[in-house]
Amino acid sequence: MNLNKTCLKIPEIFRTNCLILICSIFVITSFISNAQEVKEESYKEQISTTFLEQEKNSAGFCIIRGTTHKNKVALTFDDGPTDLSLKVIALLDSYDAKATFFWLGKNLQEKRGMISLANDSKHLIANHSWDHTNGWESTNEKLWTSQVKKTIDTLYSITGSKMRFYRPPFGGITQKQIDFLALQGIYTVLWSITTMDWDPSQNTEDEIFQTFKEQLHPGAIVLLHDCDFGNAKAKLKALERILIYGKSIGVDFVTIENINE
Repeated sequence: MNLNKTCLKIPEIFRTNCLILICSIFVITSFISNAQEVKEESYKEQISTTFLEQEKNSAGFCIIRGTTHKNKVALTFDDGPTDLSLKVIALLDSYDAKATFFWLGKNLQEKRGMISLANDSKHLIANHSWDHTNGWESTNEKLWTSQVKKTIDTLYSITGSKMRFYRPPFGGITQKQIDFLALQGIYTVLWSITTMDWDPSQNTEDEIFQTFKEQLHPGAIVLLHDCDFGNAKAKLKALERILIYGKSIGVDFVTIENINE
């Protein structure tokens, strides 16, 4: 913009005010932009430093958050399928929200109907090991054969679909294990927000919701559980508040495989 030409069209008495106004707009815009950048970076403080290092060293095969900075959020639910999963899916569907379910292989055969329900609603079923064993100290081969591949094969026998995403129980996984799974085409998925819905000392309805609200950021991957830790009613109420709040500010709730689209 040529400020001199612009201001020549304005009466003499307003020229100074014109320049001041334009400069003020520039300063305010710059301030807002900088503030947004600070906000984008500040959420990293809530993420495990181990997770951040693993993300950095895994060539895209360790996912802890979306990276496009769009207003997409991935709600993820661990430890199912259980009877609570039905209520979670119904609630998600009522708000047209998609989610990722990290389910245990040992539960899949007896919950075949629930698998069909999740698939029909376009949610993503992913791998949370066979029996929730902490694989941190396992060899690469043992983790693969007894926990990850066993679960993949079981779901494939039911649906014909192959899982590509794996979340280690307790978030416990080594860099060598991540790299080994990557060679098998498997993405390790961790999280950037944990709602602590599993912890009786901080999993009331309000605590779960406030944790989500205060830590929310673009591309968030949110850890929840579709398993009853004695607070099923509070969890469901908190989830509904999460969905209502997210929708009110324009959040698009997507699956892990869509978090970067």
